[in-house]
Amino acid sequence: MRIKHAWSLVFVSLSIAAFFFYQQYQPQVTYAFAESFDGNDYTGAYEYFSGQTSDFKVPPPFHQRILVPYLASLFQLGIINDFEVINLVFTILSIWVTFLVWRKLGLEFKWLSFGFIWLIFHWSGIIRLNAFDPITVDVPIYFFHASLLYILLYRKFNYLYLLVPLAMFQKESMLGYIIILTAYAAWHNRKAEDGYFKLQPFLISTGIAIIIKLFVSDFFPPSEPGRGPLIMIAYQAKQLLLEPFELVRWIGAMSMAYGIALWLGIIQFIRTRNFDVKRNLLVMLSLVSLGYALLAGGDMTRIAFLGFPFVFSFILFELQRTDFKAFYLLAILSLPFMMLQSNIPDPGFQWNAWEQWYPEFADSKLVLLTLVYTGICLAICLRTNAQALNR
Repeated sequence: MRIKHAWSLVFVSLSIAAFFFYQQYQPQVTYAFAESFDGNDYTGAYEYFSGQTSDFKVPPPFHQRILVPYLASLFQLGIINDFEVINLVFTILSIWVTFLVWRKLGLEFKWLSFGFIWLIFHWSGIIRLNAFDPITVDVPIYFFHASLLYILLYRKFNYLYLLVPLAMFQKESMLGYIIILTAYAAWHNRKAEDGYFKLQPFLISTGIAIIIKLFVSDFFPPSEPGRGPLIMIAYQAKQLLLEPFELVRWIGAMSMAYGIALWLGIIQFIRTRNFDVKRNLLVMLSLVSLGYALLAGGDMTRIAFLGFPFVFSFILFELQRTDFKAFYLLAILSLPFMMLQSNIPDPGFQWNAWEQWYPEFADSKLVLLTLVYTGICLAICLRTNAQALNR
């Protein structure tokens, strides 16, 4: 039995309450003393669109991400308030569309609730991290990713003509998703011959995405030379070869972002190897998201969590489909990953304390401790679930 649409209002209301709560109780990063934070670069775009400066001086790759700074500049409430308005609007939209996606996947109420609590209250989630770091373009990504899943699951492929351009003006990562989806759609239609995908919208949307990327780079050129996306990926891959422990940090970042549930979902997926379109799409998009976390930048935890609509949809779909029994044990053991007891430290004054929250930056001992805890909890959950299934 599908969950009633009215429940979407409950989760939206919860997200709004959490938004204003953390707006009051989560201190914001002091951008002036944390110069490496992306918000300092988005400030340059915001000041250009709000008329405070006549020159567009934004370094790569931030010069391409013009949608959110432009929308924020329309409110004229002050830069922090303007970005917070955008963050609130897209938080609401993200929760609503994610609800529609999970309803389409047939998730039970307990799994759906688990997912929304994770999204709303996890320290790297849609609300807390962006209350700490409000000058950001990240929040709409949740909406665009959830909308992409909605289009794929409901087969509303013509909506790609609207989604892809907006998402490309917001962040260039959509190009990777649409290219891979186009290739998969062509392969699936040829192999399965069921006509699930309408290929034309994928091909045209891919072309539109490439044109928009070129258009933005031409009309809003970067203020300084920078690596292109392929060069960046190659550079990150080189760093991995030079520093193999970065792979351990990546595993730690994925564990921090998605907890024990990620590894349970992967194990359940491996144990049942039957494939269908839903599973293939969820797995493929999740792999791209986690791949971005490894190769698209240094802050792996944040980038990994941006794939939440894909990754957590995969997790919940697999755990429900395989009738995972140890739900409450999983929920309790997952709490430490959410860091509910603390506020995110201000790196402007507590740089070392801030780094310890992120496995990609933390001391190696803390990274290994995170993985040991994950492994122990994973073993406990698997054993408890096996015992429940054998009763």
